[in-house]
Formats: sequence, C-alpha cells, structure tokens
Amino acid sequence: MIHYTTEVDIAGIIVRDPVTAITNLGIFAFGVRYFRLLTKHDLEYPNKNWNYFFLLIGLSSLIGIFVHGFSYYLSPNFHFHLWWLMGVVQGAGVSFAQFGVGSNVFEKRRSLVGIIVLVQFVAFSVIMYSTESFDIAKIHIALGLIPIMIYYVFQGMKGLRAEILVATGIGVSALTAVVHSLKLSLSQWFNYNDIAHVLIITSLIVMYNGVKAGLTLRKFA
Repeated sequence: MIHYTTEVDIAGIIVRDPVTAITNLGIFAFGVRYFRLLTKHDLEYPNKNWNYFFLLIGLSSLIGIFVHGFSYYLSPNFHFHLWWLMGVVQGAGVSFAQFGVGSNVFEKRRSLVGIIVLVQFVAFSVIMYSTESFDIAKIHIALGLIPIMIYYVFQGMKGLRAEILVATGIGVSALTAVVHSLKLSLSQWFNYNDIAHVLIITSLIVMYNGVKAGLTLRKFA
C-alpha cells in the first residue's frame, strides 16, 4: 500500500506530498554540498567517513523525492523496493559515521569495529526488507548515532566545541524519531515527514559546522 496525504496536478504531472518532495530535495542539496566542501580539504585525517555520511544521506533523500513525490507512477512492488533502497542508502551513511568514529576511539580494535558495524548494517537491511517497517531504520540510526552523540558530549565537556556541535546536530536529528512516532503534523500539507525533513536539514547544518571545525583544529574522524 502506497501512503500519501496530499496530491496535486502540476501541468498534467501528478505530485504527491509535494512539501515532502521539496524538503527531500533540500536534504539532498545540503548533503551533496557538504560532501563536496569536505572533500576539498587537503588536511590529513584518519578517514573520510563523515564525507560519505553527508553524501549518502543526500542520495537517500534524492531517492525519497521519487518515493514520496512520484509514487503515483510507481507500482506498489517497485515503490516498496525503491523505499527499501532509500532506507539502505541512508543506513549506509549512518554506518560510515559509526565506523569512522568507532575505529578512532577503539583504534586497536579497528577490525572488530568494522565487523560489528557491517553485521549491524546487513541485519538492518534484511530485517527492514522482511518487515517492511521504517521502525527498523530508526533503530539502526539510534544504534549508530546515539553512542557518537554521547561520546562527543563527554568530549565537549572538556571544552571541544567541534564535538559539541556534532552532538547537538545528532540530538536535533533524534527528534525526527519523536515526530515520526507521534505523527506530529501541522496540516495535511505540512505533515510529520515534512517536519522531520526540516529537522534533518537543521541537523546537517549543525553537524557540518562541527565536522568542519574539527578538521580545522586537528585530525577528526
């Protein structure tokens, strides 16, 4: 079943949940922009996992434009597989961040961290496919980003501004789970997906500034 709340006809083209599609486009634009800005840095740092976090979050939202905005033209079966792909690409971005930070915190256990992250990602992808539930994606995001947030909060308490910014960005992103779970909507034209997308854009802005500040000052994962 394809779910949507609004549908408009724009010059003969049927667009569903247009605000959701527009905010997806916004996430894509910010994600790709921040990926490009970070890859321009010639600084030496352990890995480029934050770069790929922003890129994959952006690409996931690009897919989301079609999942939400143009579902009228998709068969239920194709829509499901595209929806699943959207979740997997987003989940991969989270896994990159998870591995990047985890492998630096536990530098001597880098291989073990990689195995744990990979097993979690595969399990999330399979379970999401079999259950057809976005709740699995929320769990994967929480397992991947909440430990980073907690670690960076403690680092921030030592006076590290970059870590505080990243932790704050993750905290803003975590609010999307609340919005989704409670289906908080202002109207049918600005529903819980739209609110969540605005929060994601905000979180990307804050997180990018944290990552950038970290790269400016020292090696940053």
